[in-house]
Amino acid sequence: MNKYIIPIIIFLIILISLKFFEARFLGDLIGIKLPVIFITILVGISLIYFFSCKGKFVLPVQLLTISLLFSIVSAYIVWGQSIMDSLMRTMPLAVVPFFFLLSRFNVKINVLETVILIFGYLYFTLNIFQLLNPSTAYFGYALVSETGGYVESRGVTRVIFPGAGIFWLACFISVNKVLKKNENKYIHLPLVVLGLVIPVLQATRQLIVFSVGLYTFHFSVHLSLIKKVILSFLLIIVAVYIFSLDLLVFEGLHEKSVETSSEGIKYIRLITGEYYLTEFSDTMFTKFFGNGVPSGKSMYGAVTAKLIDKGIFLEDVGIIGLYSQFGILSVIAWVLIWYKSFTVKLPKEYSYCKYYLWSILFTSLTSGSIYNIHFAISTILTLYIYNQVQLERKSYLKNLLKLFISQNSAISINSERLNN
Repeated sequence: MNKYIIPIIIFLIILISLKFFEARFLGDLIGIKLPVIFITILVGISLIYFFSCKGKFVLPVQLLTISLLFSIVSAYIVWGQSIMDSLMRTMPLAVVPFFFLLSRFNVKINVLETVILIFGYLYFTLNIFQLLNPSTAYFGYALVSETGGYVESRGVTRVIFPGAGIFWLACFISVNKVLKKNENKYIHLPLVVLGLVIPVLQATRQLIVFSVGLYTFHFSVHLSLIKKVILSFLLIIVAVYIFSLDLLVFEGLHEKSVETSSEGIKYIRLITGEYYLTEFSDTMFTKFFGNGVPSGKSMYGAVTAKLIDKGIFLEDVGIIGLYSQFGILSVIAWVLIWYKSFTVKLPKEYSYCKYYLWSILFTSLTSGSIYNIHFAISTILTLYIYNQVQLERKSYLKNLLKLFISQNSAISINSERLNN
């Protein structure tokens, strides 16, 4: 029974951090207030170990923690938004210090991988359930119509299901492990396929491009020449067949791409980015500390609501939104994370950490994945795994060096004795 305690605790922490996939039928008490209270306690405990961790990714996580927590004070100073309102809006995003708690208790990577894979399948199951019942939004709030259901967009009923970060991390783990001889392919292969299916079902152009590009890169590196040719041939056949079906989703994506191209310099994301960089609350204080997360109950929330009515969504500009809410420290933290994802070496079996961080980088200009609640917990799990692998590798090399030195010393001593 004891071996199941840690996985169950991790499972519950992830589930609550995702606000139960924003299950609307749970109500405000369980679905909104309970996660805020729980994460506040979790953050408080985790901060005890703020200075006691080691590794390449500790500094970026510390910077993110400072910027997220200080943004609560910033919203009060700049906008007069109450601390309680800011806590309710910020704490679901502020699960970042959980990294320190994981490090303190040295949680095993294989335990985290198992729990993440379970969430990958859970996400897909609930997503399909919601897609089959679009008239009533059981999960999520994005793209929900006034009638309480999901409506057609880009040729499909788009359901941007909450908790996408944990699903993508599960997919990348499976992509990484599906070719390994000692891994269960029946567990990993479905998630590999779903990594291509879900972006199409959600009609998300960026993720379609990234998924196809990543899969091509990964399998081209790890497969033999013959297998590459066979796989390429099969992919071409499948792609030709799918496009020959004249699915509405592809027509919708094409129309959206044409619309975006025709907008040119008037593209709403460019307007939004420029506005938040140069006009919105443009002071030295907010440049450094940010404006905080807006609450619908404050003047700050009222201002952003008016901007939304004009089609100016902060989440549409990714890292600019991060900068506007949490200041320059958070941007520096993410730049360090991406830099380290390219420079800090990993064993091949953990390449999924790089893939996840690169997916955030790829979408960092046009989506809120860089600071969205649905990606916060998966980002921290990824950084912890990356940091832990790096520490274990460093420890292994250090022990190997000590062993080498001790053996050489023993040989020298024995040689001296023989000579004497």
